[in-house]
Amino acid sequence: MQLVKIPTTIDLYAAAYKLLNILGPIAGISIIVASTTIAYLQTRPQHLPITQMLTYNNRTFKLEVATTPVELKKGLKFRNHLPSDRGMLFNLGKEYKAVPFWMEGVKIPLDIIFIKDNVVTTVIYKAPPCAKNPCPIYKGSVATQVLELPSGTVKIQVGDKLNIQPLSVPY
Repeated sequence: MQLVKIPTTIDLYAAAYKLLNILGPIAGISIIVASTTIAYLQTRPQHLPITQMLTYNNRTFKLEVATTPVELKKGLKFRNHLPSDRGMLFNLGKEYKAVPFWMEGVKIPLDIIFIKDNVVTTVIYKAPPCAKNPCPIYKGSVATQVLELPSGTVKIQVGDKLNIQPLSVPY
C-alpha cells in the first residue's frame, strides 16, 4: 500500500506564492511593453491609400481619403512632410454647419478648404502647425467634405467648383 500525500493549505499557499513570483515580473514587463507600443502607434502618422484626384487650374493633386472616425480624427497628424501634389480629403458623411478643424499634432502648415456639393464654402490659408494645446479651431460655414493641401500650393477661392474624381486604380 502506498501513501498519498494530500496537499495542505500551507502547501497550496506556497505554490501560489511561487507562481506569483514567476508571473508577476512577466506581467509587469508585458504591461510596460504594451503601453510603450500603444503610445508609439498613436503618434505614428497614418498613410491612407490615394483614391481620389483633384484637378484645379492645371494642377493635379492625389488625395488620401479619410472616412472612418479614427481616420478623420488622425488626419495628417505627425507628418513631417506632404508633397506639393498631395492632400487629404475628409469625407464627413453628412452636412455639418460650423465645421471645426484644428491642427493639433500637425507638423506642417496647411490650407484647409471646406466643401459642400463640390463647391468651396470656406478657405483657411496657411493654418500653422500646433505642437501643444490650446490650438486654434478653424471653422467652415458648412461642409460635407474638407480638403487639406500643403500651404500655398494653389489659391482655391470661396465659390470655386472643385473637380474631385476617383482614381481608376488606387495609388
